[in-house]
Amino acid sequence: MKRSTHFLTKAERTFIRQYALNNPNLTHEQIGDHFGVAKSTVHNIKREAQNREYYEKKISELTNQLNKAADNIFKLQNEILALKRR
Repeated sequence: MKRSTHFLTKAERTFIRQYALNNPNLTHEQIGDHFGVAKSTVHNIKREAQNREYYEKKISELTNQLNKAADNIFKLQNEILALKRR
């Protein structure tokens, strides 16, 4: 295919990513030639998934920390109320 400059849709990016995962022996250049995009585009598309996984994991960790802090605050508020009642 001839390479052209255009914006890829989310569906096209997903399809390229899946194709690259299903064909790990192909180089970025070979995949780029197949879809008519630059090898750097293929590299960036494959890297997006890794970044997404990292950020989802980080968000999950921070959410857990937030929940633990909220539980501690709730416990401390209950202790304060109990002390005020004495």
